[in-house]
Amino acid sequence: MKVKVLTVKQPWASLIIHGIKDIENRSWSTKFRGRVLIHAAAKGEKRSWSSLSGIQSSKLLRSGSILNKTFFSDLPTGSIIGSVEVVDCVLNHPSAWAEKGVYHWILANPILFEKPIENVKGKLGLWNYDWEEVV
Repeated sequence: MKVKVLTVKQPWASLIIHGIKDIENRSWSTKFRGRVLIHAAAKGEKRSWSSLSGIQSSKLLRSGSILNKTFFSDLPTGSIIGSVEVVDCVLNHPSAWAEKGVYHWILANPILFEKPIENVKGKLGLWNYDWEEVV
């Protein structure tokens, strides 16, 4: 079975899968609605947790997530780490995660995989992954 996948750089991929980041910012719109796998890109942002805005850091801290105790360098990369539903795509969403001037993919119902699917090469855009055990 082919499943849709979205490659996202770290730390954004982990923030999405842990239910903290509810928006994915993209320069392009999508009509796709439904569950997608989240692939953590092999190369992450050249930032650290301290690069989050004040309100974003506050959301992370208040979440009680294990990410609060995770070193930035320990975030998984080159792996499919979970899935999330794309429920809408809009401009000008009020989320703290929404950047100006781009499309905001609204995300819901994240699932963190107990064990990531490692050594997966990402692609641009929404891409297909052959998988028999869809979550």
